Amino acid sequence: MAVKKTKVKKTKDGTVDKRTKEGKAIAARMAKARKEKNSLKNRIKRLFK
Repeated sequence: MAVKKTKVKKTKDGTVDKRTKEGKAIAARMAKARKEKNSLKNRIKRLFK
């Protein structure tokens, strides 16, 4: 089964257009990833690296 890739609409400066459905989904995933990156568990992990 091939995964269908859709072209994400971008603004003039090349960033993802957050007004589209796909753009909002991408923005939500990025916000979640940013939040996870700075979680207490990860901060403690970085402390002992």
